[in-house]
Amino acid sequence: MIDEMIIAKKFSAEILDKAEKLKLAIPTVPEKLDSPFFFARFLNANNGDVEKTRQKILQLFEHRKLMGYDKISDLDIFTTVDIGRECFERFHISQLNYEVTSRNLHVFVQRMDGMDIKEILKIMPLSYVLHSYFMLQENFSRAMAHTERKTGKTSSVVCILDLKGLNLIDFMNPLSGPAQLARLVLCKLLLINPPGIISVMWQVTKRLVDSNTAEKLAFLNNVEDLKKYLEPDSIPVEYGGTYRDDTGYADPPEGACKPPKKITREEYKAQEYIWNENGIKTTSPGKLVWSYTASGDIDFEIVRRDAGKEIAIWPKITVTSLKLPEYGERCVTPGEYTLKFTNSSNTWFPVKINCAAEILNGVIVDVFGTGEAAVSGGAVWLKN
Repeated sequence: MIDEMIIAKKFSAEILDKAEKLKLAIPTVPEKLDSPFFFARFLNANNGDVEKTRQKILQLFEHRKLMGYDKISDLDIFTTVDIGRECFERFHISQLNYEVTSRNLHVFVQRMDGMDIKEILKIMPLSYVLHSYFMLQENFSRAMAHTERKTGKTSSVVCILDLKGLNLIDFMNPLSGPAQLARLVLCKLLLINPPGIISVMWQVTKRLVDSNTAEKLAFLNNVEDLKKYLEPDSIPVEYGGTYRDDTGYADPPEGACKPPKKITREEYKAQEYIWNENGIKTTSPGKLVWSYTASGDIDFEIVRRDAGKEIAIWPKITVTSLKLPEYGERCVTPGEYTLKFTNSSNTWFPVKINCAAEILNGVIVDVFGTGEAAVSGGAVWLKN
């Protein structure tokens, strides 16, 4: 009988050698993420490209610092960071127990029942979801680092994605957003309870995607098949295993997942939400608020200009436009700020941006940047 149990793949000698050299270029890895295989994992995900890997790692370090989840607990990432809390409370997900593994693998569960991606995007920008996947990556990376330091062996994450209750129109949305996350930390995505049409679609799609991506996905028609891939004590009781989450996080404990908070119509966000929310301020710190729509994919970030240098205050991500408003706010000190938009596509077609930004200071509201533009790369310049 063939052993189908999933194990974390070992890294090649070439990748491990490059990892040692990269470690000299980035000598300080945050303690919570540090493991014998930290650099090798990133290199493997980026096909051994050292410079690309270096940039990705620095981007990750910057993101965790700017978004404020670098020094807090795993649970606080889900419950106290504003963007993480607002996003994760709407998702039907489990948490990771560091001490529960299957052959050195951590198991994460996400259920689609009770979730509606279209409804979620009516109460928060898509960028909130993308930023939250960085935070989820942090959670996974911490668990893997803990296990790798403890065992000296490679670790990874297996995700059980329960498609029961799935809206077919939304199928690609939850998978496309964390694509880079899956490439970096997931060694397998086990999809259970798939609608029949999804399995048929996959038979066609897997011939169009690269072999590494196809290898990471497995559609299971019977939840009992999970035991072919994972040890029973890492599988929730509800799916035929023995694992229960009795920490108070999950409801019910046998399912290991926290039920999503229901969305009501009163929570829908109109495009002018961020302006209404910050219309009058009586405190002294200034607050930068922004709102924009884009006709295509863009890279978006905010920097502070100081003595000719640019200092990031909002991390750069690629936003896949759904023609819904993106918005945000951040307290700022006096200075000059630039909202930077870059067309991230490889075509010559421009992306149309409708953007408004204000710095609110005391009871005075000053409009410094507002308007419409078609850009291949552009910025809104603000001064507080």
